[in-house]
Amino acid sequence: NNGPVAGGTAVTITGTNFAAGATVTLGGTAATNVVVGSSTTITATTPAHAAGAVTATVTNSNGLSGNLASGFTYIAPPTVTGVSPSSGTTAGGTAVTISGTNFATGAGVTFGTSAATNVVVVSSTTITATTPAGSAGAVTVTVTNPGSLSGSLAGGYTYVVTPTVTSVSPNNGPPAGGTSVTITGTNFASGATVTFGSAAAT
Repeated sequence: NNGPVAGGTAVTITGTNFAAGATVTLGGTAATNVVVGSSTTITATTPAHAAGAVTATVTNSNGLSGNLASGFTYIAPPTVTGVSPSSGTTAGGTAVTISGTNFATGAGVTFGTSAATNVVVVSSTTITATTPAGSAGAVTVTVTNPGSLSGSLAGGYTYVVTPTVTSVSPNNGPPAGGTSVTITGTNFASGATVTFGSAAAT
C-alpha cells in the first residue's frame, strides 16, 4: 500500500464487484497494466504522483465506481545534498553530518560500498554517522530509507591518505638548527610542510 513517487509499483487491489474492463486511478491519475483477475482482485502498476496518501478508485465500464480513501501512499525518496566534513582519512572513523531531505528513522548510510557506523537520523534533513575505512579518492554517499528508497551524492566524500614518517637522516644536529636532513616515509604530497617539535623546517 505504498511506493515511490516515481510510480512503477506493482499492486494488487482487492474488493467486490470488479468487472472486466474496469479502470483504476490513484489520486486521480490512471494506473497502467490493469488486469481484472476476478470480481474481487485487480492487479495494476502505479502511476507517478506527488508524495502523500491518495484515494484508490476502481471504475467499471458501466461508470459505477468504488473508492478506498488513503488506499495508497506515495513516498518521496531521500536526497543527499552535502557531507560535512567532506573528507577524511582512509582509516575511517571520521564523524560526519549528512544533509538532505526525506531521511527516515532507521535509514542506513554507505560510503562507496561500505556501511557507515553510529548512524543517527537526527531529523528528516540531518543524519550523523561515522565513516568506514575506504580507499583514497572520492566516493558516493548513499542514504537508504527502510523500504529500500535511496538517494545519493556522487563524490560526496573524499578519502585522503595520511602521511607517515619512518626516518630522518641524519637524526641529530645542533640546537642552532641548519642541519640538512632527508625525511623518508609514505604518502608525502606536493606542498607538504615539516615541523621539528613545534618549529617549522625551512
